Amino acid sequence: MAYKNLWKVTVVKNAGKLTKGMTVEIIVTGTTAYPNAKQIIEAIEAKYNVIVSSCHCGNSNLEFTKLG
Repeated sequence: MAYKNLWKVTVVKNAGKLTKGMTVEIIVTGTTAYPNAKQIIEAIEAKYNVIVSSCHCGNSNLEFTKLG
């Protein structure tokens, strides 16, 4: 049985096109790890219609909350 976890990712400081307060929810399957940069970028770009550089998706700019 594969793991399925719901994560809330919140931007905690401005970086590039990321604005403090932006949030996305991401389902991660097969692992208990945080969402990876690619998943975060895709979710933010889809929700906010902005282009995000992968260098701005480091853990120092983001807060992770496990919702389920």
